[in-house]
Amino acid sequence: MENRWKLVPVCLLALLAGFLAPTPTPSEELELSYYLPPGTTYDPAIPAPSSVLGFEVGEWHVRHDQLVAYMRRLAESSDRVLLEETGRTHEHRQLLLLIISSPENLARLEELRQEHLTIGDPTAEPPRTDGMPVFVNLGYSVHGNEASGSNASLLAAYHLAAGQGEEIEALLASSVVLLDPSLNPDGLARFAQWANMHRGKILNPDPSHREHNEGWPNGRTNHYWFDLNRDWLLTQHPETRARLEQFHRFRPNVLIDVHEMDSDNTYFFQPGIPIRKNPLTPERNVALTAEIARYHAEALDRLGSLYYSEETFDDFYYGKGSTYPDLHGAIGILFEQASVRGHLRKTKNGMLSFPFAVRNQLHTTLSTLEAAHDKRRELLDYQREFYTSATRRAAADELKGWVFGDPRDPARVHHFLELLRRHRIEVHTLGAVVEVGDLRFEPGEAYVVPARQTQYLLARSLFEQRVDFADSTFYDVSTWTMPLAFDLPHAELRAPAFRPALLGERVDDAERPVGAAPENPAYAYAFEWDGYYAPRALYRFLSADVEARVATRPFTASTPAGPKNFGLGTIVIPMGIQSVDAEQVLALAAEAARRDAIEIHALESGLTPEGIDLGSPSLEPVKRPTAALVVGPGVGTYAAGEIWHLLDRRHEMHLSIVEHSALERLDLSKYSHLILVDGGYRGVPEELGPKIWRWVEEGGALIATQRATRWVDRHVREEAQAETTEPAAAPAAASPSADPGAAPPERRPYARHEKERAAQLISGAIFQVDLDVTHPLAYGYKRPTLAVFRNNEVVLKPEKDPYVTVAAYSEQPLLSGYISGENLPKLAGTPALTARRQGRGVIVRMADDPSFRAFWYGTDKLMMNAIFFSPILDDTARSPRDRREEE
Repeated sequence: MENRWKLVPVCLLALLAGFLAPTPTPSEELELSYYLPPGTTYDPAIPAPSSVLGFEVGEWHVRHDQLVAYMRRLAESSDRVLLEETGRTHEHRQLLLLIISSPENLARLEELRQEHLTIGDPTAEPPRTDGMPVFVNLGYSVHGNEASGSNASLLAAYHLAAGQGEEIEALLASSVVLLDPSLNPDGLARFAQWANMHRGKILNPDPSHREHNEGWPNGRTNHYWFDLNRDWLLTQHPETRARLEQFHRFRPNVLIDVHEMDSDNTYFFQPGIPIRKNPLTPERNVALTAEIARYHAEALDRLGSLYYSEETFDDFYYGKGSTYPDLHGAIGILFEQASVRGHLRKTKNGMLSFPFAVRNQLHTTLSTLEAAHDKRRELLDYQREFYTSATRRAAADELKGWVFGDPRDPARVHHFLELLRRHRIEVHTLGAVVEVGDLRFEPGEAYVVPARQTQYLLARSLFEQRVDFADSTFYDVSTWTMPLAFDLPHAELRAPAFRPALLGERVDDAERPVGAAPENPAYAYAFEWDGYYAPRALYRFLSADVEARVATRPFTASTPAGPKNFGLGTIVIPMGIQSVDAEQVLALAAEAARRDAIEIHALESGLTPEGIDLGSPSLEPVKRPTAALVVGPGVGTYAAGEIWHLLDRRHEMHLSIVEHSALERLDLSKYSHLILVDGGYRGVPEELGPKIWRWVEEGGALIATQRATRWVDRHVREEAQAETTEPAAAPAAASPSADPGAAPPERRPYARHEKERAAQLISGAIFQVDLDVTHPLAYGYKRPTLAVFRNNEVVLKPEKDPYVTVAAYSEQPLLSGYISGENLPKLAGTPALTARRQGRGVIVRMADDPSFRAFWYGTDKLMMNAIFFSPILDDTARSPRDRREEE
């Protein structure tokens, strides 16, 4: 392309030497000088990493505790380094931030920080940037098994703390460096243990060697098996929340996100694929990224390392470390080093050593700092212009804001408010009634996000629904519309509907909502199923041996406040049948109101003014579920982690995590539910199918999601009518076995095959399903449509029984995101969720991921309903006469 930035050509030496510059062999002693830039002297009073670790960087994989120990020692020894603990992980490991600069800058750090933040405030007096330092954020190894980053952070911190000379002193005087040595301590610890426990005295480069092939789950993810590099927008984990707090505390000008990739690659740095940037990202951002890229090229040329850019990776999804800065007037830079996944590995480019990978990461870190130093004024001016321009765009936009709310479920609204405020998005209570289309929003029940604010572009990104794209290939998801994810009624406020009176009080802290509970004994108690945490409350009651019923028909009951209508899914706790005393039930009710934001009502009589009475058989007993999640090789780590997180962290339920290799010898009768999540299921024994089938026939509930439905259909449901199909990919070339009478497929250029195949993938889009709100698996939903997230190509064929389809894709299902024109009509009208009796048990199939990345709150209840209410389903394939005769 004509405007492609110009790289310094790779030197002839690198082309001759291949992938690796000279690196110590396993028999040679690794020295610190291998890594550090030549010509720099170091203060001997500052400890080198090996003095704390007991080995040279790169000889072993650093454990997180060793990393922490060295960084603390460094901060104690150098007046250039401040160290802060910013949070703790799920496993209570420390999250650290090193603030590195000249002693003079650190002495007035708060003053410099406050001055720097005025850059992002267009209403403030423009600051003088002559002497203002540039803020640079260095983030390492958000994927724990991409460990060259965290190991390189040791060297980067040492170089900045101990380096001597005019060059490094000038850099520190003009920069404030924010160094996060491990973005994912739990994953790093898991991987370091694996790599080190398999390291021999003689390093083995065989890719098949166990050292290079981690067990399930690997170290990429955090404690709950989530990809933290997708969580910047979603903010569901403590690691993300801690780093986001520091990001907004300092608002850096440059942020690097240090990763690894497939071992047979070389080294990547941004810019990414030009056509696949998000349209909200300014062109000046791309230009500055390209200018900084020249520094990386020069650094890697000096080492003789191979590299590439503008391929493979894109900058579309703003939820990654390298793209989130793009909506904050900063330059986000992704580094991807070919991964050793151990200590030494044979690749198609030659032998790849861990020290070599670490050295590349160190030198691109230093090239980033050099570029930030040289381009300090440009970066500061760009950030100022970014926010000034965003404010102008907001003022000119006919879209003036967004309104949202749901009085039926304050917990979901609360969590959405939390997300917005973590991103420093301005939110107000709704100050006046507003009607948009068929939606009506009332004060006290809704909130407004004004477009005219410094976070206009980020807010727009979170609220927008987009179906038109410049390209059909996405490295990650193509959409992330947050109100749809939270299943919140919402609307855009355009110029005619928006008025200043709509802006009520500004919301600074999202206060956790609380419900209400009776204080006196009653005939029975009841709470509706609308609230997000209603399942948590029910599980707590059941765990305390409280008998509970679920209403399968609506009713009106007498309460101290007068008659109240209760809908399907209402949980009733009749006191006359309890073995626990009334005081304990009242205490549990008070806890549910306080912690779960639900309202519990006292019912005065078993005789109701309308609808079923409280002794009706339409009030079905609910039993405490004992669920098992099937995991192991072939099962999707992310999908399994989402369900583990949902049940354990959100709803505080006991969940057994069971390896599929153990199922053959396991007594399944102790489990009420088996959950099979997305995965290829290669290596999962087919012989398990008949055993699971028998368990279902005897009363078990089997829940399968996404691609797991294929395995269930093939091995557990062989006698059933439903099958799983998937949309066709791009037309393939004719094969010798093809029908000789069929017309040959259209001939296509070989160079187009990868792009055209990728265009048939559903990488992540939002679709609308029509929901049968009378079905027990849809209890708690009042609206007949629901937004679901889809990132697979599985399509379920309709079942013969017309009553078992809980949700089906609408005829025009696409709400936001990309799907090919070929696949969209194949999806329309097909089942999204089915639940049917099989013998005395139930089989539930979900085409999509109900708990995608833990932020898709809107469909979590589908999974919870499948767990609590699948046992009460009628066998709709049998007639009432058949059921009566059996009884």
